[in-house]
Amino acid sequence: MTVDDLRQLNQLSFYVCTQDSAQEPRVCDEIVIGGGAAAPEVVCGPGKAIVVTESACNSANLSQRSIYDERYSAGLYNDRSVPVLTAERDALSNTMLRAVATFPFAHRISLFDFGYGTGRVINDWIEGQARQYLRSAHHELRLVAYDVSSVGLRIAQERLHAVGYEPMRPVRWESGSTQGYIAGAVQKRQHDVSVTVVFVHGCEDEPPDVMRELALAANDGDHYLLTTCLYGGLGHVPGEDLRREYFRQLSELTSPRGEIILCLSATGDLVEIQPEWSEKLAAGDTGGFPIERHGDLVYDTELGQQNFYHVFGTELNDYMKSITIAGQRWWIEAIRYPGEEFESLEAEQANYRLVRQVNERKRGRVWSADDYRELHSIAAFRSPAGPVNGG
Repeated sequence: MTVDDLRQLNQLSFYVCTQDSAQEPRVCDEIVIGGGAAAPEVVCGPGKAIVVTESACNSANLSQRSIYDERYSAGLYNDRSVPVLTAERDALSNTMLRAVATFPFAHRISLFDFGYGTGRVINDWIEGQARQYLRSAHHELRLVAYDVSSVGLRIAQERLHAVGYEPMRPVRWESGSTQGYIAGAVQKRQHDVSVTVVFVHGCEDEPPDVMRELALAANDGDHYLLTTCLYGGLGHVPGEDLRREYFRQLSELTSPRGEIILCLSATGDLVEIQPEWSEKLAAGDTGGFPIERHGDLVYDTELGQQNFYHVFGTELNDYMKSITIAGQRWWIEAIRYPGEEFESLEAEQANYRLVRQVNERKRGRVWSADDYRELHSIAAFRSPAGPVNGG
């Protein structure tokens, strides 16, 4: 059964869920949509089965794993006319340029991507641009892909297989596991460089230091030269203290001379529902969702799931200061101006021109609340070199 088969069946299962909100486990052929019980271990390769946990029914208790397993299975979440933004590619390329300049003789360029999903941004980049920045001493580009959704990781595995990546050994998925684990790796060799992608299936119920330990284990115990979060995954972390701890752990797994780039939603995103959740917070009526401060909210996904999210404002300045030490610098850049999803490349390029103007205007200063409200998406950088916005 392929991923496309899964998507069609998952859409049917979601329809059934909306008709009957009781979260009873349901089994459809080789696909299990359960009410929380651990799913069996599955060996995955092209055309094999996927296990999906829990239903997509609205609930404050749904995990990010169950929400994104459903979203990736349905196949609507990544259905975009412009899959990767020019500003996203620019941010990655500039970060890689700084990394290879800092580590010109490193045998391996290692990159950890938190909240990898299906690899929408990073896979496009490693296939299309990454190799041009590597030098003769760099023999391996290792990407460690971390996500709580095994469905997203599995889709990425199949897409990589389609462009020539082969498993180094059988990749094993334990979709309902309550502990994070390294599922396996795929690799492609081109010219004198090997590109390796290691899949790490995380569990959000474990503390952030477990994520760090898994990440380091997947890189032979070495700290990373680049750490990224390109999918806005940090916005799904509930609670100020827990978010700060994830920032700290991402810093800890990165070399002090390495690069960090964290792409996030700013307070210019989801502006239409921010007042509603601010009012709910003030009234103490948050429906069981972990709404604690301004910027916390719940949005409806394309499948009708209610999903917690945090949009970032000036607190991000404090987060970045807290993970920046002597010899490092941090700054913020715009990635996307507010507006509807792009229907064409021309529309994306018009937005990109606005982004470039914004970055020129804001360069060299600490961002204010108004700065954050101007943008839909932003990137926070930490580097031993580069522009300085503060810190």
